[in-house]
Amino acid sequence: MSETVMNTNVVDFNERAKRILAQEPILSARHVEVTFSLRGKKLTAIRRTSLDLYEGETLAIVGESGSGKSVFTKCFVGMLDKNGSITNGSIMYEGEDLAKYTEKDWLKIRGKKIAMVTQDPMTSLNPLKTIGYQIRECVELHQGLKGREAKEEVYRILKAVGIPEPERRYKQYPHEFSGGMRQRVVIAIAVACRPQILICDEPTTALDVTIQAQILDLIRRLQKEQNMTIIYITHDLGVVANVADRVAVMYGGQIIEIGMANEVFFNPQHPYTWALLSALPQLGVKGEKLPAIDGTPPSLFNKIEGDAFAPRNKHALNIDFLEEPPTYEVTGTHTVKSWLHDPRAPKVEPPQAIKRLSEMDLTSKGTDPDAYHPHLDPNRETLIEVKNLQVTFGTGRRKFVAVDDVNFEIYKGETFALVGESGSGKTTIGRAIVRINPVTKGEVLFKGERISGKISREMDTKVIRSIQMIFQDPMASLNERAKVDYIVSEGLINYHLYKDDHDRQDKVRKALQEVGLLAEFSSRFPHEFSGGQRQRIGIARSLIMEPEFIVADEPISALDVSIRAQVLNLLNDLKKSRGLTYLFIAHDLSVVRFISDRIAVIHKGRIVELAEAEELFAHPLHPYTKALLSAVPNPNPYVERSKKLVVYDPSIHHYEKEKPQWVEILPDHFVYGNTPEIDGYRKELGQ
Repeated sequence: MSETVMNTNVVDFNERAKRILAQEPILSARHVEVTFSLRGKKLTAIRRTSLDLYEGETLAIVGESGSGKSVFTKCFVGMLDKNGSITNGSIMYEGEDLAKYTEKDWLKIRGKKIAMVTQDPMTSLNPLKTIGYQIRECVELHQGLKGREAKEEVYRILKAVGIPEPERRYKQYPHEFSGGMRQRVVIAIAVACRPQILICDEPTTALDVTIQAQILDLIRRLQKEQNMTIIYITHDLGVVANVADRVAVMYGGQIIEIGMANEVFFNPQHPYTWALLSALPQLGVKGEKLPAIDGTPPSLFNKIEGDAFAPRNKHALNIDFLEEPPTYEVTGTHTVKSWLHDPRAPKVEPPQAIKRLSEMDLTSKGTDPDAYHPHLDPNRETLIEVKNLQVTFGTGRRKFVAVDDVNFEIYKGETFALVGESGSGKTTIGRAIVRINPVTKGEVLFKGERISGKISREMDTKVIRSIQMIFQDPMASLNERAKVDYIVSEGLINYHLYKDDHDRQDKVRKALQEVGLLAEFSSRFPHEFSGGQRQRIGIARSLIMEPEFIVADEPISALDVSIRAQVLNLLNDLKKSRGLTYLFIAHDLSVVRFISDRIAVIHKGRIVELAEAEELFAHPLHPYTKALLSAVPNPNPYVERSKKLVVYDPSIHHYEKEKPQWVEILPDHFVYGNTPEIDGYRKELGQ
């Protein structure tokens, strides 16, 4: 990034900081404590935490699952669960203490003045009522409009949130909308009330990077138009870099660091903030381990002595285990709760990743120059071949071609990534390889033998033993009524791959230990584990069959950044120790770049570009690849805010006269296009 742009952004941040913090806060929470009664026990979810919120600002609250982000902000809108209550402190808004509000009081605030956009749009929308009806309810209740006026206002709001043909969409139901469109509807319902404060709880977690970028842009535009104050709750630091004026880091029910975005990203003071930033794949070096956060967050059923992060903190002092640290002022806009900031504490340097962050631009990326690339080995062994693959669903008029004419090879020992938006056909290809989805045309070969279509029982058993799949949602893919012992050993039981029960239990114990879980976990049920631990159980279930090839379908998309780093490290370690080969399916290109050797980009069932990972990032050619790369969040706020989003328009292709072909434009770099397009790509490369 140029120094001029960087300096301009610094000035913008500083000027905005002065402007925001010169005001009186519009909402002021002081020493808030929230407790829940669960199974006869008391859980303290928020531990005497304070926060000021200013008019027109965007505040991001970040932290791992269970840190208290959602619970804290639900106090501002009266949406705590029935077994939770505010047991201490005050939340002052417009001269009244929201902590003392009854449900009747909340009706004049909730939605009208403080609104919330939740994470899963499908659970927020009534599947039995039309989209128009649900937005109109809010317009009539909070804006006082009726009849034709209310309907016209709904049309205006639908247009404002980027939903085309509002008159037609008004009559449709939630299931007729895509995930991104449903999220736009939820935002439409929230802004229909014209609130002063909008709380966005993980509004883009389940969305593709391209849709995520559009939603963030939409919220930013609506904020300017309506002068809203916005709170973002997220664990995606790329999103934070894009939107936030200030960042609050939460851990163990407390805000442990808060400051302007540039301060928290470039000069973080708390070891937990260091750890969160260091765990980002964008700051990692390919071939090396990501710095994961060891251990798990504290149990809030217990009274926490000292600093809650101390047991996981490599820089913890003796006092961290004895006394809770006070709040130290770093600058006028930046505070931290850490004993390391005490004048008597030893000087501790932040990790190298923090220094790398300030040097990042859109193209820089650390990589190991001695890394081994299986696809470049002259003695490489082809493990998987996909030839002219087509997968269709339905018949007759309802026939849908999900994957069409797909070709690629995966070599032994490599991680081959398949990226694209939801509905592009990524998972369909993975499921076709493991024989879950039937193949309509073409074939899949494993070590030169056909494994698609009708095969012998012996070959079917060989495929099941040699090829396994790790699923996206670890909770949905685990039998919640079965114990871990049975879940992990189910494949052994079905195919009689053990001598006796002692041998089976021994194999389960070894598989659990290999993925970093304790042997005694085998007697527990899935609901007793965190998301990261459940994903490890899914990996152990795959490993126990001793496969050669694993299809990893979005294995980290639902995980916190810290857990994500642990799982990525585990997959890389297993690849080395077991000689595994992966098909890694994802939509997060920052993760794909870190873990993969080669990347194939797929759009609407067709692969449009394929290249070695660094080559693809250095020289993207297909417009769809460029659009995906432009939308990847960058954890450097200056870079993230100055980048230009590319929107892919399929109508730019003119294939009526000349059909496109699959062309090797550079060694091992393939792209899909017709002759004029290929000529353009060659010119772009300077050939």
